[in-house]
Amino acid sequence: MKKIRALFFSLACVLLLLTSCSPRQGSENNSLSTAGTAQSGEEEEKCSDLVRDLPTSDFHETQFRIATDSAHLVFSSNSESVVGKAYYLRNAAVEKKYNVKLSLTDESGLPTIADRIKTEALAGTDYCDLVLLESNRFQSLASPEILTNARSVPYLNYRADGFFEKSLDETTLGSFTYGFCGDFTYEPEQTYAVFFNRSLLAQTALPDLYQLVRDEQWDMDNFLLYAEEVFSLCRANKLSVSGIVSPQSTEEMVNVFWAATGFSFFQNDYATRPALVYNNENTKNFITTLRNIFFRSTSYTSSSDTALTSFRNGESFFMIAPLSFAKEVKGFGVDWGIVPIPKLDINQTATYSYMGNNHVIAGFANGSSNLTMSGMVTTALFAASKNLNQTLKVQSYLNLYLNAPQDAEMMERIIANPYFDPAAFFGQSSPAFKASTQTLLYRAISSEGTFADLYKQYQRMLENDLNTKLG
Repeated sequence: MKKIRALFFSLACVLLLLTSCSPRQGSENNSLSTAGTAQSGEEEEKCSDLVRDLPTSDFHETQFRIATDSAHLVFSSNSESVVGKAYYLRNAAVEKKYNVKLSLTDESGLPTIADRIKTEALAGTDYCDLVLLESNRFQSLASPEILTNARSVPYLNYRADGFFEKSLDETTLGSFTYGFCGDFTYEPEQTYAVFFNRSLLAQTALPDLYQLVRDEQWDMDNFLLYAEEVFSLCRANKLSVSGIVSPQSTEEMVNVFWAATGFSFFQNDYATRPALVYNNENTKNFITTLRNIFFRSTSYTSSSDTALTSFRNGESFFMIAPLSFAKEVKGFGVDWGIVPIPKLDINQTATYSYMGNNHVIAGFANGSSNLTMSGMVTTALFAASKNLNQTLKVQSYLNLYLNAPQDAEMMERIIANPYFDPAAFFGQSSPAFKASTQTLLYRAISSEGTFADLYKQYQRMLENDLNTKLG
């Protein structure tokens, strides 16, 4: 609740902050410091407060080079937009704090920016000061020969405001941490939500779904109860309506629901070997619950190809999808709302949200000649971004896509706690990581073996893989 109240406060501050901002002319070298200008020093002062207490240094107008395939997170292509003005003020505060010039690297000459980073790092070239890449591309660089251990970078304060400290566990293997996430890298629309058809809900005697969330009663049992009730009512009225659909596969849906529990597959403390820690009663309850939803329920439809069309046409009640799907369902005549992915049970104290494998991760490439600058400026960028993307995105969605203020309230909850786990990161390239976590869960839920037997089988597979990687 504290995070949600903070986002509402941030929204008010950002809107107040931007009322008197105007852009300034651009310049050469992809400089990000020339996106706009404030008409008075008052607005810059407010933004500077976020970095005021960080360590100070003067880097004498050095270019701070960012290698990224997500430049939209660094600056906006429209300097006159709300986002453009907010990013300008953030960047200006960081540049002023350290006397640097933020810029983008030249990525020409190789097929992707990831290829360029790898080539330059292996050659020991001083190519960039910060790497920002989507998870699937960042993971391809996860080698000590290419990336610097993030925990060894001086003045990188991942406990400062704007960092998701849990994200360091996601990219840690043994004594090496490859990257991290935070408000500077966060794209809230990637988090998953439950879209629901409000017209179908209104035909039942079920309680208000928004209030169920507020009362902390929104769990997986109630999720299934609502889906079955709507499905049964429609079937009685000879209507062909699915209770639950998703554009994702059932296996991916299992990952979405697992993330919503906040449970971890691994104990992954720094400088220790990752160890599976989910052979417990919580996981067994999860398996039973998901088996009921996906394989014993009459309301679930597993055809992912038709999910979006079905929901647009009012032919399904629940659709599980990223928040960005609000753009896909707006304007199709169906009266819809959003709520978070449900908790496992009502005793769960927080709501967590799955992001898939496309969220952006930050890190540092080998070859950088000034890691002190990298650590200081990166910490400032994250601190100055505190709640910024969340606030801007909620306001944008409320203006353009959402149907009611209650949906903005729900969106605040949905994006407050993104979920991080090493299985999602290392599972992209390591069959053992994926098999011992996501694949194991899906097979247990779909009754392809007992959880205990599968756990033993895949645990050995993971240990053999770790022996190869860590010795």
